[in-house]
Amino acid sequence: MAKFDPKNPPEWVRRMLARAADFKGAHTWAEHREGDGGSPAISLGGGVFVAPLPVGWTLHPARVCEGRLRVKEGYDIAYRLDSYEDPEAAAGGRRLLAYADEPEFKDMVKSPRDILEDFLISIPDRDPLGKDIVWKCVEPFAGTHIRELVLRCPLATAELVEHRTAIARAIGEWLGLGRFAPEPGALDKVAHTVALERVNFEDTVMMRVPRHWKVEIDSEDEGRQLFAVDEPGDRETIWVTSRLVPIPPGTDAGELLAATVEAVWNGPLAASARDWLMRRREELPEDDVLLITSNEEVDKKGEALRRITWIRYGIRDEFLVWAPIHLVTASQYLDEPAQIETEALVDREVRNAILSRPVRERE
Repeated sequence: MAKFDPKNPPEWVRRMLARAADFKGAHTWAEHREGDGGSPAISLGGGVFVAPLPVGWTLHPARVCEGRLRVKEGYDIAYRLDSYEDPEAAAGGRRLLAYADEPEFKDMVKSPRDILEDFLISIPDRDPLGKDIVWKCVEPFAGTHIRELVLRCPLATAELVEHRTAIARAIGEWLGLGRFAPEPGALDKVAHTVALERVNFEDTVMMRVPRHWKVEIDSEDEGRQLFAVDEPGDRETIWVTSRLVPIPPGTDAGELLAATVEAVWNGPLAASARDWLMRRREELPEDDVLLITSNEEVDKKGEALRRITWIRYGIRDEFLVWAPIHLVTASQYLDEPAQIETEALVDREVRNAILSRPVRERE
């Protein structure tokens, strides 16, 4: 799926915005800002949820799944978006109730219908100062996934407490203008499952790994942390790290990406650099590039190993980001079905992984 471009949105977004333009809600809609660089829509979760951006509002994303909206009246709305692969809940049964487990909704949700008919809003009543207004939208997708969007407005001041009902109504109206995408997005491809959990490595690589594997920080290299994801039987290990460099002003991002890949492909990964078992180069969506190599090694203890290395490169805003990911397996296990399945799993998850720029500092 191509990266969401708010200045050239897909047709389903255009239709949604056309309907939103006719909406007569309070301050939740304004005319499109033409000619000043503004966009008529914002994308949360890499295009999984899209909504119009009213004039005077600003979006401040942090990680792919979360961030905040600054409303023109001067208060912040924190958001969190997620996707889960859960066919039982997506069928609309009792399992769906697990997706409304916030304390604010415990007395509000009694059946799956309470979740599916509309989004949920909780407005603090008793002792509201310091508590949150909470909005939650849960939607089944494709019969396999559950998508959820949670918004929170901390009632940090007496003024916000006084106007909490108006805030809840206004943000609720705006939320009603948004839509979940009718097609799979990047976040759906790294959805949590029973067997896999999504791990955020250094805020730049979001990738699923087996739930029963142990994720730990092994070391640091030039300021970047090296994560080891160890199989419980000590048969194999996934090593994950990342690199990023700011794109110099005036530099063509595509040319920088191509030059960086060429330098590695014809340098450390050159055909003559070592006896490769495999050496392959692929183009991925969003103009990302994937380099894959495999070779045999002997570790410091004299144990024979097989290393598969995936290096994924991409441009994210003003950064060139790349993620070296290694699967190291003891040679005696290479032909076992479980190891072959792990190799296929890692290959798939490297391709599904989300590369992102570093978290922005709060403005």
